This record gives sequence, C-alpha cells and structure tokens, in this order.
Amino acid sequence: MWQKTIAVALALLCQLARAQVVTVEGNAYKGLVVSISKDLQEALCDEYIEGIENMLTSGSSLLHAATEGRLSFGEVTIVVPEGWTCHWVAGTTDVAWDRANLRVGPLHSVFGQNPWTQQPRGCGELGDFMYFPESFLLENSTLGSRGSVFVHEWAKYRWGVFEEYGHRADPIFPSATRSYDGNETLRHTYCTDGEVAGNFFECDGDNLATCYFVPNAEETTGVTSSLLATPFLSSVVNFCNSETHVADVPTKHNLLCEKRSTWEVIQSHPDITGTSSAPSTSPTFTVKQLKAQTTGNKLVFLLDVTPPMGDGVDTWNYLRDSVKEFILVEATDGMQVGLVSFTNTATKVSDLVTLDTPSNRASLAGKVPNAPTEDTQNKNVAAGITKAKEVLGGEGMVILVTENMKSHSEDLVAAAGGTPVWPVLYPHLIEVSYASYQSLADASGASVFLIENNVVDVGAGNIQSVDNRVALSRCLLDIQYQTQGDSLQEIVSSSCADNKCQISLEVPTNTNYQQTFHIEVYFTQFDGTGLKITVRDPAGTAIGKSFSQDTGIIYTGSASQVGGTYTVDVSKKTSFMDVKSSLLATLQTESGGYDIKLWSSLDLQHLEYTSNSAPTLFAMVGDGDSHVVDASVTATVTDSAQNTAVLVMRDDGTGADVTGNDGVYSAYLIGLSQTGSASVQVAANDNGGSAKLVTATRRAAPVDINGQSCCGSQITFQTNLPSAGTFTLTSENAGEVTGTIPPNFPPGRVTDLRSSLTLSQVILTFTAPGDDLDQGTAARYDVNFKRDDNTITTYSSNETQEAGMLVTIITQLPDCDVLFHITVSATDSQSERGKESNEVREMVSCSATETPPIDPPNPPTPLGTGAIVGIVIGVILFLVILAIGIYLFMNRGNLDDLWLWQMLTCRCLRKPKNEKLSQPPPPRSTINEVGLPPYSGEPSHDPPHIYENVAYYGSQDDQHHEQFYN
Repeated sequence: MWQKTIAVALALLCQLARAQVVTVEGNAYKGLVVSISKDLQEALCDEYIEGIENMLTSGSSLLHAATEGRLSFGEVTIVVPEGWTCHWVAGTTDVAWDRANLRVGPLHSVFGQNPWTQQPRGCGELGDFMYFPESFLLENSTLGSRGSVFVHEWAKYRWGVFEEYGHRADPIFPSATRSYDGNETLRHTYCTDGEVAGNFFECDGDNLATCYFVPNAEETTGVTSSLLATPFLSSVVNFCNSETHVADVPTKHNLLCEKRSTWEVIQSHPDITGTSSAPSTSPTFTVKQLKAQTTGNKLVFLLDVTPPMGDGVDTWNYLRDSVKEFILVEATDGMQVGLVSFTNTATKVSDLVTLDTPSNRASLAGKVPNAPTEDTQNKNVAAGITKAKEVLGGEGMVILVTENMKSHSEDLVAAAGGTPVWPVLYPHLIEVSYASYQSLADASGASVFLIENNVVDVGAGNIQSVDNRVALSRCLLDIQYQTQGDSLQEIVSSSCADNKCQISLEVPTNTNYQQTFHIEVYFTQFDGTGLKITVRDPAGTAIGKSFSQDTGIIYTGSASQVGGTYTVDVSKKTSFMDVKSSLLATLQTESGGYDIKLWSSLDLQHLEYTSNSAPTLFAMVGDGDSHVVDASVTATVTDSAQNTAVLVMRDDGTGADVTGNDGVYSAYLIGLSQTGSASVQVAANDNGGSAKLVTATRRAAPVDINGQSCCGSQITFQTNLPSAGTFTLTSENAGEVTGTIPPNFPPGRVTDLRSSLTLSQVILTFTAPGDDLDQGTAARYDVNFKRDDNTITTYSSNETQEAGMLVTIITQLPDCDVLFHITVSATDSQSERGKESNEVREMVSCSATETPPIDPPNPPTPLGTGAIVGIVIGVILFLVILAIGIYLFMNRGNLDDLWLWQMLTCRCLRKPKNEKLSQPPPPRSTINEVGLPPYSGEPSHDPPHIYENVAYYGSQDDQHHEQFYN
C-alpha cells in the first residue's frame, strides 16, 4: 500500500512573534519596548535613541491631556542591535526586534516614511505592533509633531480605534461627501464640523473620492469647504467624543466601531475603566543591547527514550534517522551539538561536539540511541532539561523530542530557567493538551511542533506514516532556520505506481542557491530493501553521493545548475508501501525564499470562541523585507474530534479582513465543533500567476499633502508591481481551541457597499458575505432604505453569491426628493441576520423621474437647386395623373371607346382578330351572391367589344358581366 501525496514547501515559520505585554500601573504604562532594527546605521545609534526619547516624552504629555489626566507613559525599554556601540547601554535583553511593541526601521515597503500600525483586528482590540521609519525620527515631517503622531498610532495599536477621516481616492471612505443640504456643498469626513479658516478641499472633477485636504491654503479650484485641523492631533489635545463625533460620515472608525466616538471606545477599555486623574509624569528610559544570538550554534538534543517512543513500527526509527541525518548533513558547519536522553532520570550521551569534519559528524551520529529503553514508563522532562543545560554550559538551546500521549504537569518553565527549549511532540495525540510545553516555548520565544500519531495500514499491520519521517526532518530544519537564518528550500513529492516511483522535483529558476544540495528519499523500513535510486539534475546527469539509513537515502553533492527539474527514479522488486522524496538546497540569497507567518486574534494557543464571536486567523506571505499580495491562501484546521474546516483567507478588506492589499490575509475560524488541541495548516500559492510582490522600491501607498496614507479600505498601488513568481507554500502549526463554540454564526457584514444612480434606479455593488461570517453563501440580501425620520423600506433579493464574489443589485428608490440612507444585510438559512453594511446615501429629484419630453425635430436643411427642380416636376406629374384619373372616372361607361383608355391598355397597338369570336362562358354560381343581374344567354346585336381577348355581345347591362369576369 502506498500514499500519493504532492506538496511543495519553502522555508517555514510557525508563528508571528508576539509583542511584549504592556501593563498599566499607577496611571502609567509599563513594559513598553522600542527596538531599533539592525538594518539601520550604527553611527546614528545615539540620534535614534534621542529621537525616541523625545517623541515618547512629548507623546506622554499629550496622552495625559487627551485622556483627562488618567494615562501617561512610564517605564520604557529601548533595545539596540547586537554588537552596536551606543551610549547609555545598561545590560542586555533577549527581546528581539520582531517582539517589540514599537519597531524603528528603514523605509517600509508599503508605507514609505509614514508611521503605521499593523492592526488587523476589530474595534477595541489590541494591534500587533507599531512601525516608525528612521526618517520620521531624524527629519522634519509634515505629518505633525512627533509626539502627536505617536499618540495617534498608539490609539490604534492599544485601543483598537481607527481613522475618523477619509482617504483620497478611497471609494468606501472618501475624503468628502455631498451635504445634500440644497447647496450641494462638500462635507468633510472627520469627527467635527468645526471650521478652520484657510483649509480647503481640492478635487479631481466631480469624483468625491479624489478630494483631498489642503491645510492653510488659498482657494485654488473653487471647490471649498471648512475642515478641522490636521487629523494627526498636531493642534488638538482631545479625542473626538460624543459631542464632536459625526456618526453619519463614511469613515473606517464609524463602520468598525458602530458609530461610537473614539473617546467612547477608549473609555470602555480596561486601561482606563475605574481610573481617575493623576499628575502627569515623564517616562523613564532604559537602553539595553540585544544578546548575541549564539543559541543556534550550540544545541543539545534531549530525546525521550521511554517505551512509548518505540510503540508501533518505525516510530523510533524515524526519530533516530532524522537526528542522525541532521548531524551528518543538515547542521551548518561549526555547529556544536550534544546528546541527552531521559526516562525518569536523565543521561548525558555526548558532550558538545563541533561539526567541522566528516569524522566528527559520523562519531556523534553513531551515539544516537538505536532503540528506546524498556526500563520504565515514567519520565521526568524537567530532569532532562536540567541535564541538557549542564551540557550546554550556560548558553545555547535545547531541542526536546518527547511523546505527548498523556498530560504532564511538571513546571518546565522553572526547569529551563530562561534557556530556549524547542518542544517537538512526537507522537502527539491531538486530544491531549500541550499547554505545559507551550508555556515552556513561550518563555524563551521558541515554538512548539506537533507531529500527530499518524499511522498507515500496510496490510500486515499499522506503521507510522512516512509523513512523520518527513515532518521530523522539517521540524529540525525549521528550528535551524529560525535560530540561524539559514534558509533551506524544501520540496516534498511522491508519485508511485506498483514497484516504480517517478518523482519530479521542480526548483524555481528565479531563486539563487549555493551549489551544495541535498536530495533525500524517505521510505519505511519495509521498503528499504532492494531499492534502486537514480538522481538526475536538470541536464539529465546522474549526480550525488549517498549514504543509507533504515528509513531514507541521502544524496549530497554540487551542481552547476540548481534551478530546474530534478528527477528521482526509484524502483523496487515488490510494490511500495509509503515513499516520499525531498529536495533540499541552501539558499544563497534571500530572494525567492518566501515563508508563511501565521497568528490569530489572540494567539494560536487561545483560539477563543464567545457566544457571538469566532477567533480570527491571520497570515502573511513574504521574505521579510517585502510581502506578497493577490496570492491564494487557505487554512485547514482540524480539531481533536478530527472535524476539519477549510477556510479561504482574503486580503481584500472584506469579511474578517480590515484593510485590503496590506499583505495580511484573514479568515474567521468557523466549522469546528470540538474544543481542545487543533492542528492548523496554511497553504499559499501564486494564484495562477496573479500574485505580486510589494517591495520598498515599488511602494504601494500614496501619501497626500496631509500624510493620510494608512489605512482606508484598500492600499492603492501607484505602479505596476512585479510578479511574485511561481511558488507553493505550506505551514504546519499547533493550536488550542477554547471557549464554547456557538451552534451557528450569522452571515458576515458587508463593508464595501457602493452605489450609483440611473434616473430613479439605484445600482448597488458589494462583496458577498458568507452564510457563516465570511464563509459559504447567504440565503438572502436585504436592502434597507432609511429616511431621515427613521422609517425604513426594505427590498429583498434571493439571488445570492458565494462569499467573496461581487454582487450587483438594481432596484428603484422608494421615493423621489427624499434622501435615503442605504445599507445591506444578509440573512442565513436559519433566518439569522448579519450586521448592517457601511452606509451609502442617495437622492433623486422628482423632476428627474418624469417622462422626458420627446426631442424636437431637427431644423430643416436649406434645399439646393436640384432638389427644388425635382419637387416641381413631381408636383406636375401628380397633377397630370390626378386629371387623367378624374377624366377616366367621368367616362367610365365608354372606356373602350376612349383613345386615352386604349393607349393606357395598349389596345391601339394590337391587330384585329378575323377569326370567329367564341361564345361567352357560362355564368358562375356566385354571381347572384354579389348582387349582379342574371345573364340572359341570348346574343345581343350590338357591336362586339374586345376585352382581355374575350368578345362579348350585349347591351349596357351586359357590361356588368364583362367587368365581373374580367
């Protein structure tokens, strides 16, 4: 028996690192971490630190005033890169740049020199982090004072509020709307109607989405409107409250926060509830340097050798061979590796060995235990961690491999004492909690790897699936990647029939590699006998030298051409059971090495459901310095009862996604029915070639004169983006589902409703929501027309579309000369209704609905001479014909004697006939029916009349018969 599986994966990352926890103590924030990127200039370190301190000190005073004296900034830690020489450094820290709350770095690939906040969640929720480019700290900015800009971004990051102003060229959140006050003036989309002299709108034509704010400018276009001062709080000290907030303008904040003001949202946040005013305090700063990242160069394998590790065929063989393979081939040159095993006690198998020669590698690999012990079922993980720390000698990391078939309650965090420990749970039962291991990993910024107890029936009993062999190797490579940054390209594929496997390994040609490569063929021990394997490079040349294990053969060597199609031909005397192959090549550069970062609305270990909400999954695809848009991304989540939910993740600003094209793909986690452990697999590909790469040199977000670049409904690309190339990625992650899963979710909310008018018809377009939030197909759409007096007219449509598809509804406005506030909501098959959409406003004049008058005829064109002559001739001919007609009518009784009549009927041209005239035909039976007198049948002595070649004799009365017959 064999499995047919095809998957392609590039270097993987399990989760997006979580930012440091910030708390409130004594009306001041504590624990805020600001980190400086290593990609900046070391020579400017002191200037960066001074700029950060000045910005936060100024921001603290503004925050204190804006929160009515309740909050300010207290203890702040500034982290400078490893190895930098800076003043004021006091101690070290292991909080890396990607775990800081505020990150200072180079120009961003999307937002350029503008500060921005990654906030993919809903109203009132914590964001991921803030990002400030170095230019904002060092150069003059048109955005406002640095302190006020920081408070602006802090409000989005900490309290989950959004912009209360519109964005130029944004179709959903425009800079201005029409007032419908009879004057058709422009109305700004901001939180107050206060006027500021000298502030104007400039618009491109009549398209309101193109209007933008020009502060302190002279009127230049004739399109003007009053507007509040700059939205970045440079001249205000208070957040918009219920008195200054305008609830009916189309802003992102109004949509996501249910039209509540910014201050109303902030007041309900735990930071401020129950607090009272206190004197303002200035923040205190501590500068620390990031610890030297040497953990990846020193590691100890901590291996569980209790009897459960040997249960099932190949369970231990896969672990043994994966560790040996890592030591022999995959570990980077110069790495120091040790070995510790444990049951209820721990044993040092080997001290640290430097992997700098083949003999050293082979010596250490030979010490990996061939089988688990049979002494005891009990195990002491904490004792094993303690022994591993002794072998490390004070620095480095531990890779713990242990089964997770039942729960354990040891205090593993205390045993680690700050040493990074990477738990690899193999085999793992999905219904068994791994919370203690997650806490162990979280304590040092590591990740947990789950390898399920996946068995295959081969006819002679169950064996561990070769998928687990591949997964073990991938875990070790992933840990090396995350701790050393040495990215490996991995492709996994299999295609077997009977006793042959023809495996093609396609390596992208647009990626640069070092010449060294590894090709690894994985199989069960039953398949290992009698195998014949040939590996060929893209030129067809057999390549590589190999060494064998019970569950794999490794080919290693060098090639002049890496990109292209490698082939692996595998044959065997009998049929295969379970075979896979993997091509591994060390990347020479970062280009082309995409990875998937996955995180959730809280974290993957707290996928929490409430009575009316589901957790949200987020993913990004990129290479660190840039990100991929227009990719196809899906998440497959399997709960502890083996229920599977396949989720489409979108980056279009609809459904769970807050901002389109920002590189964050989002989906609500629905479709599960069981809480507890869960596995999360994310797959991404280039979407048939549509995926594009956003880089710093092809920046997307436009920045207008007021600096309003982030973030409306969509990030708008100013230039054609380069292709992201061809790629297929997968990422395996572990999760924990908590809370109570509701039996049904309402349909999602429409967030991109647009409208246009054609006479009295309104054309509505929007992206279809799902039957359950953002997945599936709703049963009905309701279009709600609301008047200013709050009366509502509803139009319903059952013509629904699958979530993510474009919907167009054309209907009549209920009335004319009435302003309608139009929203759309969806209803599911269980009659549960979703939230109302964003609002559009339309009004049609009654005069516009009346039947339009018929257009007047075109004015006559002057006639030429030829036309006049033609008309005269035509009139003369008409009169002649009319006279002839009257003359013939007057002499209708003697037509045959008239020369004119004879000419018209051509009788004067015919020769007279001398032959004997024929007798008239007998009368027809219908003659009496038409009221004609009967024919006598006796000839008349009047002269004959020639008529249509038939001669009749008779008097005047006989002519009626002649006329009838002819």
